[in-house]
Amino acid sequence: MGATALALTGCSGTGDGDATSDSVTYALAGDPGQLNPIKNATVAAQSLAAFGYESLMSFVAGADPQGLLAEKWQESTTEVSFTLKDGVVCADGSKLTASDVKASFEYAGRKETGSPYSGVYFPATGLKIDADDASRTVTFHSDDPQSFLLATIGLMPIVCQAGSTDPARLDKEWLGTGPYKLTGSSPGQSYTLTLRPEYAWGAGGVNAKTPGLPATVTVQVVESESTIANMLQSGEVNLGLVSGDDRKRLDPLGLSTIDVPARPGLLFFNQAKGRATHDLAVRQALAGAIDRDAVGKVSTGGRGVPMKSLTTSYSNVCKTTDITPALTAFDQNAAGAALDKAGWAKGADGTRAKDGHPLSLVLLYPANSDKSTVAGIELIQQDLAKIGVKATPTPSPSYTDVIFQGGEWDLVWAPISTTLPSTWQGIFSGDFPPKGGNWTYNTNKEFFELAATAQGHAGEESCESWAAAQSSLVKDLELMPLYESTETTYGNGVTFSLNSNTLVVPTSLRVSK
Repeated sequence: MGATALALTGCSGTGDGDATSDSVTYALAGDPGQLNPIKNATVAAQSLAAFGYESLMSFVAGADPQGLLAEKWQESTTEVSFTLKDGVVCADGSKLTASDVKASFEYAGRKETGSPYSGVYFPATGLKIDADDASRTVTFHSDDPQSFLLATIGLMPIVCQAGSTDPARLDKEWLGTGPYKLTGSSPGQSYTLTLRPEYAWGAGGVNAKTPGLPATVTVQVVESESTIANMLQSGEVNLGLVSGDDRKRLDPLGLSTIDVPARPGLLFFNQAKGRATHDLAVRQALAGAIDRDAVGKVSTGGRGVPMKSLTTSYSNVCKTTDITPALTAFDQNAAGAALDKAGWAKGADGTRAKDGHPLSLVLLYPANSDKSTVAGIELIQQDLAKIGVKATPTPSPSYTDVIFQGGEWDLVWAPISTTLPSTWQGIFSGDFPPKGGNWTYNTNKEFFELAATAQGHAGEESCESWAAAQSSLVKDLELMPLYESTETTYGNGVTFSLNSNTLVVPTSLRVSK
């Protein structure tokens, strides 16, 4: 998504909010559930935990990385070192040490912990951590080269020593370094957060005395998006996320807004032997028959833009990547001719077949997809029918189980959102199901080689190779990128910013009236 489609900082609102000078009400569409920040990675859980737990680094789209708990850092492909800020105090009054950070990662890395961050924010194997409390330095060593150690390890929520020593406490209380304490909890209803008066180490110099930073934040669970919109309009809540048509009535109100990318339209091809889509010529024909622009506009409700990268446009790495030249051109005549050449002939009913087998495909998609997405998927079905391909849209409440277990599918609409290009190496590599997670049955050797080359470079130096690796995936049609949709966070009487994971940054909140 281009920069013109995003507002990267909140603008002052003029809504009807009745926010006081020291309080903000924040609506979440789901209950956060388990309070342990190391074991719960749902969006709702991360949105709440951000107020009580911090990471070593802060990443905001469009900005250079900032230190959060770290004041200095150094990065290579196999090592990243952080020097902690002096004077960081945990919620229980203890001083944060380098050993605490090490213990936090070790707790997260234990198999019995079951942290979803293992293998995502830090290597699941081959990781060694050294801590020097005297110099406030913690250093991570990876056996395998990785391009983005800073951007992954730097995002892990850190729990203080009391939490890593006695993890059961993390289920009931906050034991982090964040700006707020959890002072009230009614699961399924609301959570009360109170500003810590001793907080003095926020990114950019924010502290408890920063003007406009709310003294109290009430996080209210509101499952209906329409209800969130109503409450934003009336001023009952000051902050909330809306992704559907309710935005039409909020947009004219002059509220603070930040649009962020959401639900990327990605169409994956099953390349397992025996599938029609195992043949590159068939994949090329299918891609060429799909009107990418028409499907993209419909599937995003007219609010999306063409994807130029397989990573979200809100990522703050490799921003110049452009896979557009690798896309298959839309040309239904050429697509039909390609299928003719590949031996898929049209029958009397207009459906193509080869060796007695009809070109009939299962088009899998998540059952909880919104109306716009379903309309886009139905448009794909219509486009393919025009060249004699029968694609049957098949909703699944657990489509990930189908693809990871080697189930029945030929095409799958999977809205996988990633912030780092290196994530795609894991998605498209490894053993085939059910032994491994290479669920598209990818065998693209060029991609493997380019990804390996990219992992040999740190940070932005790796981007050229990662861009080439993405283009290889698109050209070989392991997947077809369409349009990236958006969702909008609104502020009524409050301004704010979001991090690269599109979560509200607690220290950015400012009561504006």
